[in-house]
Amino acid sequence: MQELSISTLVRYLKNKIDGDLNLQNITVTGEISNYHRHYSGHLYFTLKDEHAAINCVMFKSAAFSLSFEPKNGDKIVCTCNTSIFETSGQLQLYVKKMNLYGLGDLYARYEKLKKELSENGYFDEDHKINIRTEYPERVAVLVGDNSAAMSDIKRQFARRWPLCKTDYYPVLVQGNDAPTSIIDKLKTVDDMDYDAIILARGGGSFEDLFCFNDESLVKTIYALRTFIISGVGHEQDFTLTDFVCDLRAPTPTAAVEMITPDIQDIYQNILDNQGYLNNLITNKTKSASNRLDYYFEKLARYNSHIINRITLIDGIERSLKDKCVHKISLQNSIIEQYIQKMYFKTDSKLNSAQLTYKRLNTLLEAYATDNVLKRGYTIVLQDNKVVKKASELKDKEFSVRFVDDEIKAIRKD
Repeated sequence: MQELSISTLVRYLKNKIDGDLNLQNITVTGEISNYHRHYSGHLYFTLKDEHAAINCVMFKSAAFSLSFEPKNGDKIVCTCNTSIFETSGQLQLYVKKMNLYGLGDLYARYEKLKKELSENGYFDEDHKINIRTEYPERVAVLVGDNSAAMSDIKRQFARRWPLCKTDYYPVLVQGNDAPTSIIDKLKTVDDMDYDAIILARGGGSFEDLFCFNDESLVKTIYALRTFIISGVGHEQDFTLTDFVCDLRAPTPTAAVEMITPDIQDIYQNILDNQGYLNNLITNKTKSASNRLDYYFEKLARYNSHIINRITLIDGIERSLKDKCVHKISLQNSIIEQYIQKMYFKTDSKLNSAQLTYKRLNTLLEAYATDNVLKRGYTIVLQDNKVVKKASELKDKEFSVRFVDDEIKAIRKD
């Protein structure tokens, strides 16, 4: 009997499982336990039901697209591959996608629409625009009426940038009618020349925020001419409006922070600059005053010398001006002569070319076929070829072309 090493046996079993299509790309339902997010970003957990359990891993690249933070006790539906981890010989699932159980259809719709919109360019970075000013004067805020998010945004504007005129447009932020409510308001404010639009909502479950995954809403935002920032949900919440907006903020208040300066920083900056400018002006004024006194004293001593220099400069200026005028006049005369020579040579070559053209055209007309026939000559054709010698005629029908007609003939020796 052949002896096998442990690594050979484990590798054999791994290859068998990896090659079984019934164990790859499968959908599994279970409850999460022993959940751990590694510092590398990979997720490790156990998936169990009342009768069995299996270890699972979800790598960082797949976990990045999760729309929720898994936790122990969550019942989930996941798409995964089955394999063996060779180092420990453990059977485990490699999870590619994960949704909360009961929300599978919503997540599937979300992922399908996200893929379609992305492929059609609705999330492309080169389509996004920047806010047109660092100091916005007018901002439109679309948020739930009397909501906590509206209150937070008002407080943030009042604390951070009270110079901005902020107009609030209450909209529905949950339910089937929410997309239509938001779309109508967006189309209205887009024509009102705002510096920016904030679309905001506080946190909520995936179902609560699902109205922000509406396809018509995404396409409306894509067509806006006004800069728009999304502040929907919490930092871990992602909706399709986050991807299509020009900028995404993790929270409603963060949206205000990302598009406005802090007035306290500006005020402090003004005070710092004011002190700096005061010192600079004082020093510059004092220095300029001292220099001015010095030059006044020097001018008083050298007044006559300066006048002589000015007179000399005036003379040099007039001399240079006369020389320049003379030089320019001389160059103009030379250029005129060159132009006349060029005109003469061009006319001569053109006349010669015209004579050559007329001579060649006369010869062409003289040797044209119709003109030759008009002079009493004929053309003999056989097999669509011109026969130049009698010896070239074959014993079959040929044609003789006159100026006005063509006849058929047969050679008879």
